[in-house]
Amino acid sequence: MDRPLHAVRTRLDDFLAELATLQYRHGAGLARELPIASLHASFPELSAPDTFVAASEALAKARAKNDVLAARRIQLVRELVATQVEEALAARAAQAMATVEANAVLNVDDESFNFTGAMGRLPHEPNRARRAGLERAVGNYLWEHRSPYGDRREAALLTAERLGAQDYPSLREDVTGIAYAKLAEAAEQTLKRTEDAYRDVFAYVLRKTDPQLRPLPGGDARRHDVQAALQAPWLDEHFRREDAWPAVRQWMGEWGFTPNAGGRIHLDEEDRPGKSPRPFVVTIRVPDDIRLVLQPRGGLDAVGSLLHELGHAHHRAHVSEDLPMELRRLGDAAVTEAHAAVFERLLLSSDWLKRYLGLATMLARDTARMAAFQSLSVLRRHCAKLSYELSLCRKGPSTERADEYADGQRRALFAEPHPGFYLYDVDPQLYVAHYLRAWALEARLTTRLTERFNEDFWRNPNAATWLKGLYARGGTDDAEGLATEVSGTPLALPEAGERLVAILNR
Repeated sequence: MDRPLHAVRTRLDDFLAELATLQYRHGAGLARELPIASLHASFPELSAPDTFVAASEALAKARAKNDVLAARRIQLVRELVATQVEEALAARAAQAMATVEANAVLNVDDESFNFTGAMGRLPHEPNRARRAGLERAVGNYLWEHRSPYGDRREAALLTAERLGAQDYPSLREDVTGIAYAKLAEAAEQTLKRTEDAYRDVFAYVLRKTDPQLRPLPGGDARRHDVQAALQAPWLDEHFRREDAWPAVRQWMGEWGFTPNAGGRIHLDEEDRPGKSPRPFVVTIRVPDDIRLVLQPRGGLDAVGSLLHELGHAHHRAHVSEDLPMELRRLGDAAVTEAHAAVFERLLLSSDWLKRYLGLATMLARDTARMAAFQSLSVLRRHCAKLSYELSLCRKGPSTERADEYADGQRRALFAEPHPGFYLYDVDPQLYVAHYLRAWALEARLTTRLTERFNEDFWRNPNAATWLKGLYARGGTDDAEGLATEVSGTPLALPEAGERLVAILNR
């Protein structure tokens, strides 16, 4: 590896550990601020355009020599450097966004909320008028304070200019290898093929929460109604907070996973103010120090989130220690998201629900269908987000984008969104594309697990061993290559949607 990249490599692990520590402390409610700018100042070579140029030159040399391993390592570092150039340019905006959210005081009727509290309460508020007030308060606040969010999006455009790309999507396509136009076409096909099933089941779940509610265009459902319906509150008594973790621990033990991966996964379950309402994973050191942050809560969605983050944690905790640092630390984000989705999609199995959560046969079937609807809703929302975010990255964060965002979400969800979320509901580095590819890959992985280890692969220790073998490879694989390896066929996003529709139609 060329000398400038060797210098980056010697400090990369420490940089990522410090970055993850900051993210952990902020998300866990241990620190109000997120001082990313000072971190970049301490590691200037990682966000220098000259480093990106050096990586580009080294990658071309490795490819000319047909040195596949060296090219993969350099490719991953090059992608990281492009990301860190952007993050450095966006650091002040990111800190301003964190400050805006930390200082929010949102008044709804006779109660005041901070930002995290309002976002956490919004999907779980049973009173529709009060839920609408929460959504309005958050959406209006984000609209009034949209400037730092716009600055964050402008940083992406400036990054493309600094690194000599035609535009931002072209830059990300160059460093990731993702064909965004092809993926956007697949997302559009997925929306079309799943529209009827989604709309019909959405009408059903809306009536479960409020008999008067109907989807758009004939009804007046709003995005907050979708969020509330996805919680499936009528199932809460079967997904109590105190039951979820013991059930998951039993399943993991039977399958052949130690919940804490022999001490490599550290659980943060303490309830504290400012803590993220949803679980998340940070990788301080791979594979030895993985942090899983939980805010214990009940409900079907909570169990899904727990399974998802456990998938992330175990993927990272089982990466081989013998891999080069780049392949331990970095990789195609769609691969780790797919491994997380394999865990989460266990909720689609009525047999898994019966065995580990003790649900009766009919209830388990209905719950699996509800989990499929949850997954389909998220899939459709992200299919719409991809085309919107590609437009945002080309045209910039003007207020005209708010209408474009609302149009896309309205079409995907059959519910009216609040336009104030148009800059907030955005994934950095077009991460939305990684989610879509991950869900396509999960479908391939689950099909392979089922073919090789039967429908109940989730209690066959040989299936767990097979997965651990994939985990050990770290960043060696990309999503397209792994899909072809395990199934003989490439990724196909519409098939992931059709699989969910098939469950809904049972």
